[in-house]
Amino acid sequence: MAAAEMPTYELDLDRLPATFIDILGVTPPPDIPPPVKELSTQFKAERIVFALFDNLGLFELSQYKPQFLIEMSNALALLSTKNPYTLGVMHQILYAGLLPTVGHPYNPNGFHLLKYLNESGHKTTMIGRPKDLRRYSGNTEERVKDSDMATWVEAARVINTYSLSWLHFLDFEGLADQARQRGQNLDELVKRLLLRTDKWMVSMHKQLRNNTLLVICGDHGRYKINLSGQDKVAQMRAASVPVAVFIRK
Repeated sequence: MAAAEMPTYELDLDRLPATFIDILGVTPPPDIPPPVKELSTQFKAERIVFALFDNLGLFELSQYKPQFLIEMSNALALLSTKNPYTLGVMHQILYAGLLPTVGHPYNPNGFHLLKYLNESGHKTTMIGRPKDLRRYSGNTEERVKDSDMATWVEAARVINTYSLSWLHFLDFEGLADQARQRGQNLDELVKRLLLRTDKWMVSMHKQLRNNTLLVICGDHGRYKINLSGQDKVAQMRAASVPVAVFIRK
């Protein structure tokens, strides 16, 4: 499917958690932003695999046109948020944008997407770096991995056994630092990692059982990175929005 023909939705980022809950057939709690019914009705599924990639947005999809993400997508969500960076995106999805409780910066006593699904009889897991898991897992099952490759390999082993698997890929940040030190082109690094991502998602999609929804979500990375100075490409990237690509299996 061409990018121009892809069904596209615009929604506030903090509506994703209720949408995921609704997709899995659970009633969302009334105190979080409501689901996007156009999405949750269309993508009812037994399980969701949610893959978060740093430095993936509408600009990168349009600029580099990763074949699998474009051709296999059933819908594209443009995510509106005042904080498009990694930790802000994770907080808005996992906590539905709710503010932390006083004295508890990560809101352990309030709504948490994975915790809510666990309490509703759905098994969930979070796979990624130890620091992020300690901060955001909500005491769901943690699978600690120290690289994107290890996260991808572990995901291939377990994604069909959970109602929601949360995967976080963030190699760009460390590789960007290395590239700067070596004087390498960061735009080429983004392109290379996006093409790698595309190949990994092809493999993962083949392994998924039917009635699974693969959601590939992107953000602006953990920190603001100046990739191309003040040229037109840099301005386009800065204006890009986080996205979520919905792929039904």
